[in-house]
Amino acid sequence: MNDTGNCNKSKFKPPVKWLLGRELLAGLKLIAAYTFMGDKQDPKDWMKAAVIQVPHKDLDQDAYWFDFIADTGDGMRAVYNIGYLCMSDLWVAGSTGQCPEDAVALSGDAIRTQRLPRGEFLFVGGDTAYHVADTASLMERFQIPFNCAYDDLIKNGQTVGRRPIYGIPANHDYYDALDGFNRQFREPVSLDTGTANDEKDPQLGLKGFVRTQQASYVDMQLPFGWRLWGLDSQDGKMDKRQQAFFVSGFCKKLVETGELFDSSRQDAVQQELQQHAPSKLIVVTPEPSTVFGKWAKPDGALVNTFQRLGLEASFIESHAGKLDDAKCRLDIAGDTHHYERYWGSGQNEAASVNYASVVAGGGGAFLHPSHTDVAEVTINKYYPHRKDSHQLFTRALLNPLTVWQGGYIWLFGGLVALLSYFAVTIPQSTASVFQQIFSGFHPALANNDGLLSRIQSALHVDLSGANASFFDSGYCLHLIAIGLFAALLLIMWRAAKPPEKTDESTESGKLQQFMAKVTAPVVSLEVNLKADADAWRKSIVLFMVPVPAGMLLLMLLMMNHDQPHPLMAGLLMVMSGVAAVLLLCLSRRYRDILNQRNKIHRETPVFPAEFYEKIRISPEMVFEALPFWGYGLLSIAYLIFGMLRYGAYSTSVMTFNLLIIIVWLFMTAGLIAVAYFWGGQLFSKVAGKIRLALIAAWCSFLLLTVPVCLALYANWMHLLIVAAAVAAVTLLAGRIFTLDRLVKKDFPLSDQTKLGYCLLAVWSVVGIFTLIAATQGALIETGGWRLLAAFLAGAIFSCIWLGWYFAVALAFNGHNNEAGGGSRSERYRHMIRFKLTQDSLTGYVIGIDQPVEDFTREKSPVFRLVDVFTIRCNGGNPGNDAGAAN
Repeated sequence: MNDTGNCNKSKFKPPVKWLLGRELLAGLKLIAAYTFMGDKQDPKDWMKAAVIQVPHKDLDQDAYWFDFIADTGDGMRAVYNIGYLCMSDLWVAGSTGQCPEDAVALSGDAIRTQRLPRGEFLFVGGDTAYHVADTASLMERFQIPFNCAYDDLIKNGQTVGRRPIYGIPANHDYYDALDGFNRQFREPVSLDTGTANDEKDPQLGLKGFVRTQQASYVDMQLPFGWRLWGLDSQDGKMDKRQQAFFVSGFCKKLVETGELFDSSRQDAVQQELQQHAPSKLIVVTPEPSTVFGKWAKPDGALVNTFQRLGLEASFIESHAGKLDDAKCRLDIAGDTHHYERYWGSGQNEAASVNYASVVAGGGGAFLHPSHTDVAEVTINKYYPHRKDSHQLFTRALLNPLTVWQGGYIWLFGGLVALLSYFAVTIPQSTASVFQQIFSGFHPALANNDGLLSRIQSALHVDLSGANASFFDSGYCLHLIAIGLFAALLLIMWRAAKPPEKTDESTESGKLQQFMAKVTAPVVSLEVNLKADADAWRKSIVLFMVPVPAGMLLLMLLMMNHDQPHPLMAGLLMVMSGVAAVLLLCLSRRYRDILNQRNKIHRETPVFPAEFYEKIRISPEMVFEALPFWGYGLLSIAYLIFGMLRYGAYSTSVMTFNLLIIIVWLFMTAGLIAVAYFWGGQLFSKVAGKIRLALIAAWCSFLLLTVPVCLALYANWMHLLIVAAAVAAVTLLAGRIFTLDRLVKKDFPLSDQTKLGYCLLAVWSVVGIFTLIAATQGALIETGGWRLLAAFLAGAIFSCIWLGWYFAVALAFNGHNNEAGGGSRSERYRHMIRFKLTQDSLTGYVIGIDQPVEDFTREKSPVFRLVDVFTIRCNGGNPGNDAGAAN
């Protein structure tokens, strides 16, 4: 497979598995390191960027062409198709009109008379490979498919010249600390031959391309006065060195004098930047400025980045796509794996528009649903069509086999079911809780199962006396008190952040304003960063007092001598651990704020100078270090106190109780929190988040109860019949809810929401009847085969219920990313071929509805012309449409 000269396309791998797939698990360490320490690891400081003069061979022509892709290096067949198109001339119909599915071909004919020549360079807009863009992933999922495409072009008699390739990184490139990105895009030390690699060549050369880039951000001077800025702005943020590089291209004096960073002249500098910023500009960012029909936040990091470069934030609601008439700009990004266009002039639109925002993440990665639409701002064009997207993803997600093949989620579901069944039937510390809830529930061990009997004996506890009931009111009060203490820590953590500017007209904005008022009395340390020494010390005192006071009251409450129920003891220990972790987070947050404070100015000594000279410690280290070290030590002390106070039972009992509590908390509170904060992040109204959280709660309930009930009450035949019936009903629902008669051609958002409620209603009925069917019969004796039955039921139903959850959530605009990753579709990929003229930019969006298996065997493959859009400069004449290069 590594010999790209003899490419075996039958061994092309499908998209990576996102539902706990092997590659994802292998890359978790790097992903976690970037997530928690990415802000501390910035390789850009060591880069030396230079303005790039792009090649343009046909100087006499009145147009200049280049290609754009983003989010590549995933499904190898899709990337192979993208690579083939990027290295080919394309032909479209000469007349304008609707875009038929077969509008684009690889050769001209009587109908397709307009040639779109191969771009003079290829620009990659980030996320070059998945899950982690390291050398191995880039070689397998990016280099091999592209080199295979090159070889097939040669076999088909085409001449493929070498063109430059440029790119910017996104989060998946940063997971490898830009090492793979550096090898893929940076100019190599030795001659870049673009040949296949061997173990001695660490570079990632591509046949048909040459690497000349020196940094992870680029300023490219294009013909006709156009500029292309590729920003390395993760999460919308940009460092000062990068800002200085771009500004020096049009306002060098501001950089040399340092005025660019002079806060006292901020308004004057901003005005000068806006006045001299490039008039014809293409801005490529790692994340899109506008996506899913949602306005960008006016105080967002990307808006700030654009303003620091003197660019209008045309993509926020107050600007509504408007740009200074003297300027012309395209904002383009990947990150979201489908095509969307906002503003710009379409094929048949006569209006002259000088701004467009485009999402173009279809370079080969798994497809994101395109029918997710918040409907705050109109999407002028999208690909695939809303109807096609709904049908594709609903059928895929309601196919349990798709979810099963998406990773090891079935294994996780099986293990959760096995542990839950074990907890319900064998250890007295957990089984007794269910016996207290359900009268007559007394599962018995099989007589011949000696191993489980010995395990049950090892986990035996004496439940007589005060610790007999899990629901003891005294320890329920302990649980509530620790929860309130954890809430106090969260408030303190929130108080250490500056209050955000929010739109009070929205429900989420009102909630954030309310939280700001709640936390204001505590203190906002970052707000007082620049305050004088007295105000800063006062804020530190206010920051320190609530936590020790709360801990003291909590420990006094805990000073009774009897022991709680063993499962309650485990729950209290877990909550104590959560509080300890929050204390550590609070300590880290304070450390970051303190570092910012120390960069601004030094403090006035608290004690006489002679005192510090004797002990050789600065005044800041005496007073300011108290919260940092104090909270760190308190977290350790509180964790130890919780373990000693509640961990009075045997190690085996407490270990299992802690394990099952963590599993159950993750499957309930964890899933609900993920739905509310992650899956529902597009919702501006709290009601939408709550609705999604309730749907997640229903999914969590089914995930935990159905497999356990089947293991308790169903024999093998009963279990298999129930599983097969539910799987069949799920598949049938996927077909019914995607019928053309139910899904209209335009599939408006109102119909999508109605269909979501219908899906939820059907899922509720299916879940209820499954529970009823699972609990028919008498309790079956517990044995090894019953544990296996629980595992099998958990494996099957985790794929069924998770598919239902994603399908229903997607209908309500939730979990777009997870639904796309779970479906792993290679369909509907796209690239953009851009044409530049003196007064316009035209983008030809080429869509691949279904990837071609092998271009050497396919006689005349055709592709879709998804969109043709134009932005014009200086009020250019709409009649001067983009012509063809012949």
